[in-house]
Amino acid sequence: MSRYFKALSAERRLLTVSALIFIISGILGYANSEAIQSTLEETPFWSQLQQISEGIKKDPSFLHVFSTIFLNNLKAAVVMIGLGIFFCFFPIMALLSNGMILGVVLGNVSAETGVHPLKVFVTSILPHGILELPAIIIAAAFGIRLGINFGRWLFSWASPAIKERSRRDWILLFERIPTVMVGIVLLLFVAAIIESSLILFMMTKG
Repeated sequence: MSRYFKALSAERRLLTVSALIFIISGILGYANSEAIQSTLEETPFWSQLQQISEGIKKDPSFLHVFSTIFLNNLKAAVVMIGLGIFFCFFPIMALLSNGMILGVVLGNVSAETGVHPLKVFVTSILPHGILELPAIIIAAAFGIRLGINFGRWLFSWASPAIKERSRRDWILLFERIPTVMVGIVLLLFVAAIIESSLILFMMTKG
């Protein structure tokens, strides 16, 4: 556990940057929910969310709901880290899209119910995402780190100092990634249990 928190502490700046990107994109999504929703509905990401939702409705058993949520979130986290090697583009775009979707949902629910968006977030979003959102931010931060390391490696030929710095960065990253991945898996596993239970409870209640 101490290794996990040390790994996160070492990337606290990128974790802060990732969290800010997510929060700012969420605010933008809320402020422009109608316009952004129409744009998001044309993207593959939105259609994927609809397919997941429809699949859960067709088979609302706990095992199916849990496995769907857990495996999709885990796949997203792994891809976010791995594709970060392409100059950080994918993790940043994933943060922006996830934040905007959250903002759009908050804007729509608040407009339909008349409930303050902060209350909607605390009562409806936070119970689902209290562990899932940190896992996304952590995965994005390490995906960005991978992209930074790759960019530094590309320019390592220009200077022995940059080359040595690049070598140290790769060693540290490969030491931290396994520990961080275990932490992400545990966060997403527990998050999937909580979210599955809440979804099934709301479906039963409805």
